This record gives sequence, structure tokens and C-alpha cells, in this order.
Amino acid sequence: MKKLNKRQIIILAVTALVALYAAYDLLIAGPTVGKTKIEAKPVEIGSFVNMIRSDLSKSKATSVDIYVAARAETEWNRSPFWEKTSYGEFIGKEAGGVVTAKIVYSGYIEAGLKKMAIINGWEYEAGESLDIEGYSLKSISPSRVLIVNRNTFSELYVQIQE
Repeated sequence: MKKLNKRQIIILAVTALVALYAAYDLLIAGPTVGKTKIEAKPVEIGSFVNMIRSDLSKSKATSVDIYVAARAETEWNRSPFWEKTSYGEFIGKEAGGVVTAKIVYSGYIEAGLKKMAIINGWEYEAGESLDIEGYSLKSISPSRVLIVNRNTFSELYVQIQE
């Protein structure tokens, strides 16, 4: 058997001390040392519940509270934390207010001769149609992809976004 080095001896000593303390705590000290049993009295719980019930009945919901609760439950049309241009970019609006398809090129995969692009979370090869109707992937490079709109025959280069 190989001789233990200093580090291994220290680790074994600490482990042995922890095991001895665990045995002492479980077997000798037992669950009663240092621990007191707390019992709830039914009279105290009943008076506590009555006190809470009376406090709640004193504070009625005002019209402002009802309005705030109703507003909190409605869907937000847009995020209040984004400025107007970033939010428009996110939902796919161009400067003129025209809604266009949101295309995010987020990954490039090359395995042998096969090149794939990850667009909007889906993998595509060159020549495939995108999930966005009317668009297809024409070419793939590590830094950008070429997307073709089949309706208008316009081409769009999309840079990779990491």
C-alpha cells in the first residue's frame, strides 16, 4: 500500500472528527439535549385568528385599491423599460411603422460539408424555407446569412447576434 501524504492524512483526520461528532450527536446527546418542545395552546391560536379577522374587516378596499389591482392584472401592450426605438426593433417595426418579420440569426454550425444556420431558434440549411411565411435562406456564412423574400424578391443580409 502506498504511503499517504500530508494532505491526505489531514483530510482523513477531519473526516474522522466529523464522523465522531455525528455519532455523539445522534447516539449519546439524543434529540432532547438543547431542544425544548413547544406546544401551541388552542386558546392562544383562537384569539390570534380573531384578532387578525377583526383587523382585516377594519380595512376595506378603497376605489384606488380596486383600480390598482385591476391594472396589475391587465396585459402590458409594451414594456415600460425599453425606449421606443429598441422596442420597435424587438417587435419588428421599422422606422416608418411598417411591421416586418423578426429574423434573428443566432448560431452557425458546420459539420463537414454541411452548413447550418440557427434562425429564430430553428436550424436551417441553404435553400430551405423559413418558418416565417414568404422567406427562404439563400446562403450561410459564419458572420451573416442571406434571406430572400419570395414575395418581393428582395434580399436581406442578417448579421449574427451572439
